[in-house]
Amino acid sequence: MRYKLRTIDVWDTLLRRDCHPECIKLATAQHLLLGWPDHLRPDFQDHWTLYRARIDTERFLAEAARSEGQDDEYEIGTVLHQWLLAIFFRPFDTALPFRLAEFELQVEMARSFKDPDIEDFLQAYPAERNYFLSDFYMNSSMLGRLLEEKGLDALVCEGIASCEIGLNKRSGRLFQHVHSLHGIFPKEHVHVGDNRWSDIEAAEKAGVTAVHYLPATSHAERLAREQLFSSREALFEYIRGLCADEALQISQGMSAKQAAAFRLGADAAPLFIGFALWIAEQAMVKMLDQIHFLTREGEFFHQVYTALFPQQIFFGHTLPPSKILAVSRLSTFVSSLREVTIGEMSRIWDLFKEQNIAGMFVTLGINIADFKEILDQLELKPEDVIEIPQQNSALNKLFDAPEFVNALQNSIARQQSLLRDYLLQNGWQSDAKIGVVDIGWRGTIQDNLALVMSETNLHGMYLGLRRFVNPQPANVSKSAYGPNENISSDANDLFEVFAALEMLCMSAGGSVVGYRRTTDQIIPCRQVSGDENAAYDQFTHYFQQGILLAANHWRLYIERYVVSASELHDTALRVWATLRSAPSVDLAELFMQTPQHDVFGFGDFFNRNQAPSLTAILLAPLVKERRRQLIEFIRRVQWSAAIQHINGLSRFHRWTLVFTFRFANQVRRLRMKVQCFRKRDDAKM
Repeated sequence: MRYKLRTIDVWDTLLRRDCHPECIKLATAQHLLLGWPDHLRPDFQDHWTLYRARIDTERFLAEAARSEGQDDEYEIGTVLHQWLLAIFFRPFDTALPFRLAEFELQVEMARSFKDPDIEDFLQAYPAERNYFLSDFYMNSSMLGRLLEEKGLDALVCEGIASCEIGLNKRSGRLFQHVHSLHGIFPKEHVHVGDNRWSDIEAAEKAGVTAVHYLPATSHAERLAREQLFSSREALFEYIRGLCADEALQISQGMSAKQAAAFRLGADAAPLFIGFALWIAEQAMVKMLDQIHFLTREGEFFHQVYTALFPQQIFFGHTLPPSKILAVSRLSTFVSSLREVTIGEMSRIWDLFKEQNIAGMFVTLGINIADFKEILDQLELKPEDVIEIPQQNSALNKLFDAPEFVNALQNSIARQQSLLRDYLLQNGWQSDAKIGVVDIGWRGTIQDNLALVMSETNLHGMYLGLRRFVNPQPANVSKSAYGPNENISSDANDLFEVFAALEMLCMSAGGSVVGYRRTTDQIIPCRQVSGDENAAYDQFTHYFQQGILLAANHWRLYIERYVVSASELHDTALRVWATLRSAPSVDLAELFMQTPQHDVFGFGDFFNRNQAPSLTAILLAPLVKERRRQLIEFIRRVQWSAAIQHINGLSRFHRWTLVFTFRFANQVRRLRMKVQCFRKRDDAKM
């Protein structure tokens, strides 16, 4: 039989989505949140509350339509206008609802695809004319653009959306309207759709020949996609499963240790994915002009960031330009000195409780050989390590010596000129708002940069922040995706593993030790450590590749299901906690075997595998030198779980070390609480 009219449902008949239908509205909410954060009322500060406010608006408009004798229909432009009135506390451009509607249509285009079987299926139901018929809040013009974009305009180039006439299929009145509009009898009309009620039962009640379109494979895939919307935990576990399966397959040709590192990276990816996602959110909400990822860990973070946002587009917004900035504490500290005083040096010495004399001269960019005579007079040797250097009389005299002051002033001027020109070369204009990204832990490199570029505002974005020790420059703000001791006074055990995280996030390019000027640019100078790169080559490289593999999966689902950094936060911190408390044997052993280059402080390489002897531990409460040795080992290693993987220790020796570490952590927690109470008491006075 050849019908006069064949109408076809749009969603899950002509077109399908790669996500839950409500993800489209959620994407519009996220687009609004990122683009107009300063317009939103205090109660609407995340995309879910915005989404729920829209649902309330749609419910209100549906009830209003019913009260006027129509079906419960509403048009997207009206919905978005009323929604904005409910959530904004500022007036908005009258064109904004239309801009949002266009964005939502573009999201539908990105998320939808042509049903693979519909064209063959329709051949069994020929008709003189084809129409799409949809219960939907986008009008027929918008649906027509969507169908054309998917190559379905030749099959069906016109139709009706329920929002245009206030009648829908669900009530059956839209079918009656179509019959009247085209002057046909119900028996001359065939309708094809997926919904049991709207497309079948309501159509049959209107006398239409109704054909149920529910292909088994496509329908099962649809249900699976939509189930992922109901639980973020289920969604995240599903993605991690995809990553684990692919990582297992790819790692087949690697060595056992390489494969383990690769798979560990794929599983640990949520920590770094969440961090990168949060950076993008911060960039939009803080209205940053540029984002600079600080070496060395920032080089890896930038890889993750660009893997998530390869086109620099974030829910319809263009992210600010991002690049790697070659800096270090060493390359920026001297440039940031405002005067030659012990007080200025305390910005470093408050972080590093000991100072090696030779290391200090390296830090300051001064040739120690030029000061042999004055050092001999002060009885200071290059290999000396000074405890609490601020209180050392010989160092105080050195900083009062005119020749030393003059040399340091010249070094400051020289290095400040180089660093400032390097920053200007990278776009650090006086009126810019720059975002800087680093692993943490107190943001001292950011402080140094802020002091050099005092007219530029710097917003720091960190994986974690320890309690600030130094006064913060006026042009600095800092925030953390993970724990922040400046917000919560409780000591966080996650920081135990900070050095291992640095190892996992490092690059093979070496540390920046300064800058040199060529005829037309400033070039960063790097120092590459073979010992550090051995760890990178053996483990870190494969760990990072596993994360980058996972980023390709996470990117797709973050877009489809509109995932925010805050939703990933708990999963990310669980990854961090697992790395701390239950590290793989390969990771812990590699950490203990990799020397730490201490430019500041001792000015030498520290070997984590050389634990204090059992005698030294037991004598520490009584002998100052033994106590200092033990405290320094704890301070540099911190990670108690890794202690169990030091080679050559007896069980009792290892147990004593672990106990000592845990006792030290308890003391640190107590000290932080005391400091917090003192601050509260001072604030009350």
